[in-house]
Amino acid sequence: MSYRVAVRALCEFTAKVGDLDLRFTPSPTAQEGIAGHAQVAARRAAGYEREVALEGQYRQLTVRGRADGYDPRRNRLEEIKTFRGDLERQPANHRQLHWAQARVYGWLLCQSRGLDEIELALVYFDVVSHKETLLVEHHTADTLRDFFESLCQRFVAWAEQELAHRAERDQALRALRFPHADFRSGQRQLAEAVYKAACTGTTLMAQAPTGIGKTLATLFPQLKAFPGQRLDKLFFLAAKTSGRRLALDALQTLQRHGATTLRVLELIAREKSCEHPDKACHGEACPLAKASTIVCRRPAPPRWSSRCWTRQRCATSPSPTRSVPTTSPRNWRAGPTWWWATTTTISISAPCSMA
Repeated sequence: MSYRVAVRALCEFTAKVGDLDLRFTPSPTAQEGIAGHAQVAARRAAGYEREVALEGQYRQLTVRGRADGYDPRRNRLEEIKTFRGDLERQPANHRQLHWAQARVYGWLLCQSRGLDEIELALVYFDVVSHKETLLVEHHTADTLRDFFESLCQRFVAWAEQELAHRAERDQALRALRFPHADFRSGQRQLAEAVYKAACTGTTLMAQAPTGIGKTLATLFPQLKAFPGQRLDKLFFLAAKTSGRRLALDALQTLQRHGATTLRVLELIAREKSCEHPDKACHGEACPLAKASTIVCRRPAPPRWSSRCWTRQRCATSPSPTRSVPTTSPRNWRAGPTWWWATTTTISISAPCSMA
């Protein structure tokens, strides 16, 4: 099995560290970013190379991307970042992520052009003042190769884990049977319609009376369609909190009857689950936001737990992270453990504002 990933996605997945931080930081628009990159490149001397296409291999992983610029005379590769505001207030983990991208591009360039060493530069361009701030590092090709391979090792380990989980999940779903002896009146017809819609990629709008088991009649056939249609995620949106509870109960029923490999994520508004509503949502103020963003590099622990907590945001692949509380939360909810780093997530939520 081979994998392909962009440089930026690889770095955001394997090199992201630090606190959760929901403070608003003004950022340039996409048009301002494009214009800023062009302005920086226009200031460079003749021979400066823009948008350098690069590609590298690590085992079965192919990493591709475009470096912002390369100056052959100085042997300098530049990673350009546009910003507005005070650069001194940039979080350290943001800077670290930018350096990770530059180092990966640096190795790919050294590999493609046979360079023994290279100068890497982060170019921060202020879209308001049009001034550049230059940060420079010198690296040998060997140190950059080691850094690149360390990131790739983490990604490949996760990818292999996900492939193994998907195979196990698909096998379980193929063998899954309806959890009750008989269908209710009208329930089979609804389930068949949902299954056909999933298999043909069409949209289904259904209206059914109360009491026929609509929740199970939609979840069960949709899950049965996962292996054949190569589906990854199922989002179940409930109009009310009570409907969300019914969906969770239905999934627990299916898990008891063989769908033990499902990963379930319940989405709850931050306002409803926050333990520290009087504190700002960043590591300097809230203990639960401190150093709580980690990259999943190992297979998930056992899927069932007597308690779970759904406090924070969801991030799915290619940047799968999960939030780990550092203190015992008050609003535990009984049920299966919800994991953030999944490509086979069932998300259940009532309408709410998400973290």
